[in-house]
Amino acid sequence: MKILLVEDNEKLANAVLKKLENNGYCVDLFLNGEEGLYAIETSFYDLLILDLGLPGIDGIDIIKKLRNLHRVIPILIISARDELDQRIFGLDCGADDYLCKPFELNEVIARVQALLRRTKYQVHNKITYNDLVYDTQNRTLIKSNEYVELSKRELAIFENLLLNVDTVLSKENIVEHISTFTDSIEPSSVETYVSRIRKKLGDSINLKTARGLGYILSSK
Repeated sequence: MKILLVEDNEKLANAVLKKLENNGYCVDLFLNGEEGLYAIETSFYDLLILDLGLPGIDGIDIIKKLRNLHRVIPILIISARDELDQRIFGLDCGADDYLCKPFELNEVIARVQALLRRTKYQVHNKITYNDLVYDTQNRTLIKSNEYVELSKRELAIFENLLLNVDTVLSKENIVEHISTFTDSIEPSSVETYVSRIRKKLGDSINLKTARGLGYILSSK
C-alpha cells in the first residue's frame, strides 16, 4: 500500500514516516501543501494523511480540490485544530477521519488500517489464496502454517497482484504502486522481483506472464 503524507512539522513528519515504513507501507512525504497537491495529482496513492495548517495551500483546500475532481482516496486529517466545529468542518469537506495532535504513533497506524479496511480491497484482514494466507493488517504471509520471508518490495508487488487477482497488471502499474519519489525502481526491475516471488512461493501461486502486457495472478 502506498501512502502520501503531507505535514509541515518536519520532526513529527519523519516520526510518522518511519512508523509507517516500519509497518510495511510505501510512503511519500512532503512538507508543504503545493508539493503535496502536485504529488497526489500526478501519482497513485491508496491513502492521504494530511495536516491542515500547511505552507502554500491549506489542507482543507487540498481536500476540496480532490473531492471536486472526484478523486476517490481515503483522507486522514492530522491537525492541532481540535475544536469540535473544526473537526466537523474537516469531515464535512470530505475527510474520512480526523486525528487531533498530539497523538500516539500507534493510533496513526490503527486509523490507517481502519481506513484501508473500508476500501473495496480490504473487506477482510486476511486473504486466502491456495495454501497462502496474507494478513493485510500485519503485512505477513503464511504458507502451510509457516511464515514466508519476502523483502519489502517483493511483498508490495505480491500484495498488489493478490488484491487484483485475475487482472493483468503492467510493469508500469506495479512500479506506480511500490515506488516513491525518493525510492523508485525501473519497470525493467519488476521481472527480477517477480522471479524471486515465484521462486519463494513455488506451486502455491499461479503467476503468469502476459507477454507485452504484464503479469497476472490467476485464481485458476
